[in-house]
Amino acid sequence: MSDDEKPDVAAEPVKEKPIGEILVEEGVVSRDQLDRALRIQQKLKSKRRIGRILIELDFVKEQDLEEIMVKYARKIRLGDLLVEREFITPTDLEEALIVQKRQPSMRLGEILINERKLTEKTLCDAISLYMKIERVVPDFRKVDLEMVDKISMSFLEQNMILPYRVIEGHLLLVVTEDYRDTINPVLKGIYSLPFRFGLATPSELETIFRYLQNRPKQTGARELAPKHAENSVSGLVDDILKDAVEKGASDIHIEPMDNVTRVRYRIDGHLVEHQHFPLERHPSVITRIKVLGECDISERRKHQDGKFQVNFHGHPIDCRVSIFVTVHGESVVIRILNPFSGLVDLDSLGFGRRNLERYVEEVIASSAGIVLITGPTGSGKTTTLYSTLQYQLVGGNKIVTVEDPVEYIIPEIVQCSVDNRAGRTFSSSLKAIMRQDPDVIVLGEIRDLESANIAIHASMTGHKVYATFHTDDTTGGLVRLVQMGVERYLVSSTVLAIISQRLVRRICPQCKQAYIPKARLLRRVGLPPSLLTSREFFTGGGCAHCLNTGYTGRLAIHELLIMEEHVRDAVLRDASTFKIREIALAEAGLIAMAEDGIAKVWSNQTTLEEVLQYTSVSAKVRPINQLLELVG
Repeated sequence: MSDDEKPDVAAEPVKEKPIGEILVEEGVVSRDQLDRALRIQQKLKSKRRIGRILIELDFVKEQDLEEIMVKYARKIRLGDLLVEREFITPTDLEEALIVQKRQPSMRLGEILINERKLTEKTLCDAISLYMKIERVVPDFRKVDLEMVDKISMSFLEQNMILPYRVIEGHLLLVVTEDYRDTINPVLKGIYSLPFRFGLATPSELETIFRYLQNRPKQTGARELAPKHAENSVSGLVDDILKDAVEKGASDIHIEPMDNVTRVRYRIDGHLVEHQHFPLERHPSVITRIKVLGECDISERRKHQDGKFQVNFHGHPIDCRVSIFVTVHGESVVIRILNPFSGLVDLDSLGFGRRNLERYVEEVIASSAGIVLITGPTGSGKTTTLYSTLQYQLVGGNKIVTVEDPVEYIIPEIVQCSVDNRAGRTFSSSLKAIMRQDPDVIVLGEIRDLESANIAIHASMTGHKVYATFHTDDTTGGLVRLVQMGVERYLVSSTVLAIISQRLVRRICPQCKQAYIPKARLLRRVGLPPSLLTSREFFTGGGCAHCLNTGYTGRLAIHELLIMEEHVRDAVLRDASTFKIREIALAEAGLIAMAEDGIAKVWSNQTTLEEVLQYTSVSAKVRPINQLLELVG
């Protein structure tokens, strides 16, 4: 959208039509075929979207339907678009329209969010398609501080607008669907560049505003310089660091091989090859990194650790250096850290609708009890924890944490970082935290019987306790607490809920394409291979946007176990992990992690290969229709 167009993203489109009528007009289906599909839709006890019925009747291909929805999004009614995109069900739409008739001033999206039929994020995705406005998830690393500093933060927050970055001579303004162009003259008086607009959710903009208000002060660290000449060692190191930060890498691997040095980035949990340079340059590159990390440049026989800080467009970036001596020379891994990079809202974590509803209404809303977030290293436990804490801040709760170390900084939370050398140990901090009059206590991790007992004591005195824990699944967390020495009756009475999760990669939207997965993969997850003839599956083909991986970004797959009576009784009776899990699936509404992953494959967010890489299908998966209804 250019600055000559009205960026009134909430404006009503003209000449809206049902998706079926547009398909007929475009000659994709005939009138008789549409009428037959509509008759079938009317006879179904469980409402189904008209597009899915047309696909199953083999009147239209899924890819053709997708192309029509993209091309004619503005002509399709928003409700129809939401249904066809499977953001909501036909029944959800009917119920929302009934509410809208009673309350005409409410918009459809607002009703769906209030009724928990839709999340803020998915509504924004749909409106982006509907209004043909670029969908932008703002990243603090890409915010142009020079543009931001030209205008007051109060003005930006009041109007929910972010001068994001300059792209091809245009200033990208990130706005919400409520943006109106009445402030355009003000912006044009400040910025000489023409505008283009991107759409984000209010929560996403609020997260960026919070970062901008509380961003770490620059500490005199050197600014990463622009592109250097290839013969400059310091320039080569800066270019590697700068590219890694821009691409969202969590780690940089600089590895000497037989005759070259390989540079790889870990992006979305997977290593991606970035470049090679001659092995002759390797010693000077390592020396430069040692100087930055304050390591011993004369020592080449011992492993070393170091750290340094650089500025990237004014944002301080912390780097941790690990130097490992190999047969080919010194190998380096640089971990890129920033305390604000992982703050996201609950809607963006990947929870299924039913799990999100239960988590908010039954877990977060509870005033006492222990909530455990489990999974292996790198599974996103801390991100889920802090997204929960941001939600928990509503209502003025005092939240106090003990962490080793503090990973994300949230100004409204009292955070303590463990420092054994200063005598500020994990145990002493946990004891002192009780005298801080907290409403919510956060333990970075339950490590041993002592920390488990302190968590249990805190919950028994009426506090809400959140902690991370290393177990494979939810029921395994209960059994591990008992194995650590916690009495069964205490586990049964104090644990409120356990979340277990893994991170899988999202299909890249830029190169998303249909593909045929292997039949054995379908069988492994309990899906009939016959689906290959009736449904299209999607993967990423690989493009520049996703560095030819086919994936960009990650989402979590979860299982949420809320402790209800049958599960508590099973723990008291010393039931096995298998038996507790069986009871949880049957009685406590547990959706297994693999099942949650399958539901995300079904909604074309990820692939079967990703789900099977991170989960084990140890129990029979429920039939897909039953599973989709359960997931919501």
